[in-house]
Amino acid sequence: MPWGGKTVRKTTRFLMNIPAIIPAIILAIAATVLAFGAATTPARAEISLLGIPELLAAATSGDLAKAKTLLIRGSKPDITDIRGNTPLVVAIRAGNVEMVALLLKFGAHTSLLDRDGNSALHRAAELGDPVIIRQLLAASAKIDINNHQGLTALMVAARGGLADAVEALLKGGAAVDKADFTGRTALNWASESRNPQVAELLRRNGAH
Repeated sequence: MPWGGKTVRKTTRFLMNIPAIIPAIILAIAATVLAFGAATTPARAEISLLGIPELLAAATSGDLAKAKTLLIRGSKPDITDIRGNTPLVVAIRAGNVEMVALLLKFGAHTSLLDRDGNSALHRAAELGDPVIIRQLLAASAKIDINNHQGLTALMVAARGGLADAVEALLKGGAAVDKADFTGRTALNWASESRNPQVAELLRRNGAH
């Protein structure tokens, strides 16, 4: 059926208005996509422009306020880097007691293992900070886990000759005579560290 003049005029007006309609359509689509993305993919907010999880970056820099904001917004406290390091481990290595407390408050797990089989407690023992060790133990950290070398946190502290860390672990119930995969105990490791104070501390707590 041939088009009448009125139909042609309406079609012409519609086609002329298309350039004005398109931007509005595009904006509506963009707004819908952004709203859907914000509702369904909150984990995207955890990644910084450098590709590093933002919570890990905050833990590394010691930015307590940023870390708290991210955690409140739903960032996962146990997100890891490619080596299996969590924000908790990063905070421990930095000796940041406040950051450790914050992460534990938001549910960071204490017994996750990195690629070497080390738990957060292993790293705290390596650092030798008794305050952080007590924080982890209060959060129910497993105290006698063996890493891939067979070392417990107590052995790590004894090997380093770190008396305060050894004492904190012993008070927390560490098994004093547990052996690593080669049969060496914390006392053996303390002897190798050449710190008589640590060896004596272990003997007073029943090491043989």
